[in-house]
Amino acid sequence: MRHSIILLAVLLTVSVYGQEVTAIRKAVEQINKAGNYTVKTVPNEYFAGKGRVTDNGIEIRGFYRSGELKKMEYSVGLSAWNYLTEYFFDRGRLVFVYLKKYRISGEKGYLKKPVLISESRRYYGNGKLIKTVGKSDKDQGSTDDFSQAAELKKDLEDYP
Repeated sequence: MRHSIILLAVLLTVSVYGQEVTAIRKAVEQINKAGNYTVKTVPNEYFAGKGRVTDNGIEIRGFYRSGELKKMEYSVGLSAWNYLTEYFFDRGRLVFVYLKKYRISGEKGYLKKPVLISESRRYYGNGKLIKTVGKSDKDQGSTDDFSQAAELKKDLEDYP
C-alpha cells in the first residue's frame, strides 16, 4: 500500500510537470510565430562603453508587443565561439531559455558555416526550473538564468 501511494505521487508530479512543459512549449511557439513586434537592439558599442568587450561583439534584441517584453535574443561572439541565448517571457515571467553554442573557427581560420556544438532548453514554472533538455556546454551550464535575464532587461531599458 505504501509503495502504491509513493508511485501515485511520483506519477502525479510527472504528469503536472509534463502539462506545464506542454503549456510552455505552446507559449514559446506562439511567441515565435507572432509577428508585429517592436524590436529594440542594443549594439556592441553600448557594451564596449561599459567595458564588456568580446572579439566578435555582443548584442541584445528585445521583442515587444503592446509594450511587454516577450523575447530576448542575446548573442556573444568570442574568437572561436558564438553563443546565442533566447529568453522567453509569459506575462512578464521567464518561462523558457534556449541556449546554443557554435564553433566559428577551425585550424584554417573562420568556418564558412558555423558548427553547432551544444544546445539545451530550460523550462521554468513559478520561478523554478522544471525541466532541462539537451546538454549545455560547460561554459553555459552555470548561468543563473533569472539574474542574467534581469541584467539583460536592464540593458534594454537603459539603452536609448
